[in-house]
Amino acid sequence: MDQIYIIEGNASDWREAIFMTSDELWKHGCVTDDFYNSCIEREEEFPTGLTENCPVAIPHTTKEKVKKQAICVLRLPKSIKFHRMDDPELEVDVDLVFNLALKDNNQHVIFIARIINMLKRPETIRELKELPVSQLTEYLQNCIFA
Repeated sequence: MDQIYIIEGNASDWREAIFMTSDELWKHGCVTDDFYNSCIEREEEFPTGLTENCPVAIPHTTKEKVKKQAICVLRLPKSIKFHRMDDPELEVDVDLVFNLALKDNNQHVIFIARIINMLKRPETIRELKELPVSQLTEYLQNCIFA
């Protein structure tokens, strides 16, 4: 993985959250100009919100929109709604958005599985919400890439 970017901020809805993460990836030269639109289209077709016990969404799109691999994590002080991955008719309140910019379409499945495994530890959500941003990058690298 080339980089993990951590940002904090308020989003009014899932589209704005995806915009914030996409914009951060774009500013660092990781994605193409149309990465955001592609993430939105994919999210509308295949939602990425997890469950009530796991207030996380993992938006992403195809490798053609990626210049260099990275993940942008948005930490939200106020939850927003994403449709659930397992049942798109339902919504989940999300506090953390992991936007994946990966060059290998197969790696999305691998990284989503790693993130979900990381989130199975009861203390992980609390740590992700409470750790200072300066420590969060190293924490995530150790959890996801160890």
